[in-house]
Amino acid sequence: MRNIYFIVIISLSLFALGCSTAQVHRSAYVPLPQPSMRSGAPSQGKSMLTAGAMTLAKQQPVEDVTDVTVNTETISVTNGSANWVPRSQMNLNWRYRFTKNFDMGIGGEWGLAAGKQKTYTDDLNLTPKGNVVGIGLSFGYNVQIDSQWAVAIAGEYLSFTIPYVRQQVATDLVTPINAPEYGTETVGVYSFSIIPRMEMGNATVFGGVTFRNHPTTPKLEIYANELNFISDDNVDSGSTYTIITVGAEFKLNPVLRLLVMAFQPVTTTPVKYFPMFGLGLAWDMGAAPRTQAPVTPADGMPPAHGAPAPGHEPPPTI
Repeated sequence: MRNIYFIVIISLSLFALGCSTAQVHRSAYVPLPQPSMRSGAPSQGKSMLTAGAMTLAKQQPVEDVTDVTVNTETISVTNGSANWVPRSQMNLNWRYRFTKNFDMGIGGEWGLAAGKQKTYTDDLNLTPKGNVVGIGLSFGYNVQIDSQWAVAIAGEYLSFTIPYVRQQVATDLVTPINAPEYGTETVGVYSFSIIPRMEMGNATVFGGVTFRNHPTTPKLEIYANELNFISDDNVDSGSTYTIITVGAEFKLNPVLRLLVMAFQPVTTTPVKYFPMFGLGLAWDMGAAPRTQAPVTPADGMPPAHGAPAPGHEPPPTI
């Protein structure tokens, strides 16, 4: 009899969830759409370790206003995405050169929670907690055109842990009806880059284009029943951004390189970005140091102090 009672209670609960609507506000802390931190030039040693950061200068929310009907009442709301993005995004990559022109490696990106920027407007002002962190694999292939010009292709796949927060609201789409729920969701981010470059002595000038998806979360979703809300994803993989890049790499010494880059995402949905900048250092591990030919005294130069006089000169007189 008790088992039947529990079955009835569970059935009624599921029925109630299936019949009641749910209005949900969300926001998520997602990574910046950045190019791969590389010039395209292969390492001279067997591997290369690169560390640096990308910095966001400015972004602009992109939101549309739409009419939503809730319980026969029409309400105008903004239906943009609810994303927070890092002000600074750290990069760390290690690549191993399998052949002269092909490398693979592991790497990661880390968006600092401090200084993150909100890309939307919302009366609830939900703020995700924690850092956004991605770890994954990369590859690069170099095509040498001549002694000065070359083109590289590069790809990455990073698995990001993205913090999010969500809260159910009443049918007015503003009034909260429960406490915010915090969590994280795993989303894959891929990128593919084409990087032409020109060698100029100890400097390499490069540019290129990168295609990379931009994770996002909808600000507001209205569900026909709460079962759909419970089973739905909180963060989507998002649309593909196109990113234009220019930069330069300088050889400071045989094993250390300085990387400076600027890039502009030309895609504007869900977030419109202004130019961003990157700075990094690359350690060419195992690169051979420069060698210098030994310096020999020129003919006619006087011998060093204490050295014997040449045999053809007369002995000194007393």
